[in-house]
Amino acid sequence: MASIAAAQATVASASALPRVAARRSHTNFSSRSLAATWQQQAAVQRRRHLLLCAAAGEGSETAEPEGQPAAQQGGAAPGPRDDDVLPDSLTGALEDASQATVEALERGVDRCVVEVLLPELWDPLSGPVYAEEGDQQRFWKLTRRFLENLAAAQPGKRIRAVYPDVGVAAMLKNQWTDAPFGFASLNDRRPVAADDDIVVLAAPDPPGADDAMRISQGLGEDQALVMFNPRLASGDVGVGLSIRRMRESFLSRFTTTYSLRPIQDVGSVFRRYPGMWQVFVQDPEVPGRYKLVAERLSRPGGEALDYILMEALGPPAGAEGEQQGGAGFINQLGVTLSGLQRFMRSLSQ
Repeated sequence: MASIAAAQATVASASALPRVAARRSHTNFSSRSLAATWQQQAAVQRRRHLLLCAAAGEGSETAEPEGQPAAQQGGAAPGPRDDDVLPDSLTGALEDASQATVEALERGVDRCVVEVLLPELWDPLSGPVYAEEGDQQRFWKLTRRFLENLAAAQPGKRIRAVYPDVGVAAMLKNQWTDAPFGFASLNDRRPVAADDDIVVLAAPDPPGADDAMRISQGLGEDQALVMFNPRLASGDVGVGLSIRRMRESFLSRFTTTYSLRPIQDVGSVFRRYPGMWQVFVQDPEVPGRYKLVAERLSRPGGEALDYILMEALGPPAGAEGEQQGGAGFINQLGVTLSGLQRFMRSLSQ
C-alpha cells in the first residue's frame, strides 16, 4: 500500500506538468500548442499507468488504458522535428540569441549580428515601427532582455549598450537603474570605454552608420561588437555608390549569430550560430508546426528565396490542370500566411 501511495504521489506531480505547459502555451504562444501538448499528455498517461501497475505488483505487459490511439500505445515519445529549433516564445528567442552569441564570442568571433524582428514593431525598409502607444518601450525592452541574458551568460564581463541617440540613452538609463550594463549613445564623443569588454549597438539605423563604423574601428583587440536589430543599409536615392560599398564592406565582417526574420508574411528565415540558414513554412499536416524547406550556407534572399518559397508552396504536379494547381497554391499560401502571422504575433505577447 505504501508503494501504491508513493506511486500515486509521483503520478500527481507528473500529471501537473502537461497542464502547466498547456496553460502556459495557451496563454502566451501558439507554435507548439495542439500537437505537442496532446502528445505530452498521452506520454504522462502511459507513465501513470505503468507506475500504478508496478506499485500493485503487476508486470509491464498489462494492457494500455482505454481511449488512447494505437499510435500512442507503444509509449514512444514523438521523434525530433526540424522546427524544434524555432523558439516557443519571445523570451526563448532572446535567450537563444544570447546563448548563440556567447558561443560565437567564445570561438573568437568578435563581430556579431542578432536579429529578432517582430512584424508589428519592425519594417524592413523604415526600421522600428511604433504604431500604438507603448510600442517604443516594448521595442527597447527587447534590447534590455537580450543584454541581461548576455550579462548573465558572461559574468565578470563589462557590457556597454549604445543606443541611437542621446535622448533614448538618457531615458532608458533613468528607467533602468538596476541594469547590469552601461549606457551610451552613438552621438557621444566617447561612447566606449577602454575597459568595456562587449559593446552592443542597439538598433543602429542608416544615419548612425558612420558612427557605428567609427566605434568598430576604435575597438581594441580584446573588445567585441554586437549589433542588435541593425538597419544600416538604406534605399535612399541620395546615397552614393561609394557609401553603399563602404557599408557593405563593414557589414561583411560580421557574423549573424541569431536571426528570426519573417519574409513577406509567407515564411520565416532562421539561423542560430553555428548552424545553417533555414527556411520554414507552416506544415499543413500538423497544426501549429512548421516544416523545413531549405538550408543554405549563406542567407537566402531575393530571387533565391522566392524560388525556395515557390518550390515549397507551388501547385502540385498532376493532370488537374494549371487552373486547379493555381487555386491550390493560393489556398496553401493563405494558410501559411495566417499560420506565420499567428506564430510571430504569439512571440510578441
